[in-house]
Amino acid sequence: MMLNDLIDAITKILADEKAYDLPNICLKYGLDNGDESEAFESKRVYVQRRLKIKDQTFLLDLAHKVLNDYGSTAKELSKVLHRLAPNGLFSISEITRRNIMNELYTRGNIEGKLEITDFLNRIWSLENMSSTDFRFNNAQEEISQHMINNLDWDEPYLYEVYLDVLTATDETIIQFLELIIHPIVRDPIEAKEYLEVINSHLVKDGYQFFPSNKLSGYTVYTINKSAKGVNGVAKNLIFASIGDKPDIIISDSINNDIKIVNNESNCLVYNYPLPSTGLLWMDMVQWWSDLNNMGEIDKGTEINLYKRLVKSLDSEPERILFKNYFQLFRYQFKDKLPALIPQVYLHYDPYTMKQRLNSKVLSRQRMDFLLLLPNQHRIVIELDGKQHYSNGDISSPRLYAEMVNADRDLKLNGYEVFRFGGYEFIDKEKIKQSIKYFFEKLFFNYGVKING
Repeated sequence: MMLNDLIDAITKILADEKAYDLPNICLKYGLDNGDESEAFESKRVYVQRRLKIKDQTFLLDLAHKVLNDYGSTAKELSKVLHRLAPNGLFSISEITRRNIMNELYTRGNIEGKLEITDFLNRIWSLENMSSTDFRFNNAQEEISQHMINNLDWDEPYLYEVYLDVLTATDETIIQFLELIIHPIVRDPIEAKEYLEVINSHLVKDGYQFFPSNKLSGYTVYTINKSAKGVNGVAKNLIFASIGDKPDIIISDSINNDIKIVNNESNCLVYNYPLPSTGLLWMDMVQWWSDLNNMGEIDKGTEINLYKRLVKSLDSEPERILFKNYFQLFRYQFKDKLPALIPQVYLHYDPYTMKQRLNSKVLSRQRMDFLLLLPNQHRIVIELDGKQHYSNGDISSPRLYAEMVNADRDLKLNGYEVFRFGGYEFIDKEKIKQSIKYFFEKLFFNYGVKING
């Protein structure tokens, strides 16, 4: 029954589109193709016919994409998703949200130093939201009337009934809570009190506030995962070596500084600060442009960096994965595509000198590919050829043991390791579908949204 509710909620949103646009919109979401004449007969039937042949996993994934694209116009879909998969799509539970809101109501003045509509417009686009009263052109006019002029709405009605914060997306509730303690809204002493109260509830779902920036001397906080992921800040990203491999040592064991003592010119070193949102492709393009004094970024800048990275790839399977990643996702994600970093030697060294038995040589094996995702999630992708588990055509238990030992080591330090077998790359069309499925599921599981 709940799955039918999900289908109905998706249908209601898509069926509001123009009939002549509907076939292309459905195709964009991975639904079966059709023609305009079928859509003109009944938009609702057109959509439902294509949804009902899909399994639950596909529908949940699709619902998440639709919710991300349609935002505040998809309130009913958001509620259905929350009932159907409260622990999957929504990491901050309704219980936590309700407890936080009750704390905020007790303190009052949620909007702080801002006017209520100014505060809300920093999260919701009120002028583009429909009102529930025909007398008003939009949500901004309606909220102003009831929260400023008449004062006949209370905060629970505004936030829970009108704005649906209890079932809004995680992104929306996080933006809302971050704004509450932002320096533009609240003075530091008061902000600290709110931060501590909100944190006491967020931590139960594995989230908390972290200092992320400075604004005119004031600390700005963002909400991130407080569990999982790698502990520490990425300092050194050494990758894409061509020719002889770099020889890396620890030059300062106290500050964990590294130095490349041989073959530095053969590799790339990304030394810009890593944002809490992870490393994006366009971050790397900007770095590449600065490194080479290329001036304004354009298509040529991207192509130049892409070609340089391809040169570092050792095998045809690596080239196939790298090429398909960009073909499948570059324009879909636009400027928010996570950077797929090839041939990574070091980006964060989790070992102390004591753990290394006082050795200063960094002996970590190279990673085939690395993704630095939000909330300190580090995704390692390995492509296994015969050299990983055999000497020539003879299987080697030693090599296999070394490989799984390295995997354990990475996982214990907070990394996630995913492996592709070399045999998968024989059929190029089949591996393209496998790559597409893998990254779509990966992004979904780690909360990476199309276009941010």
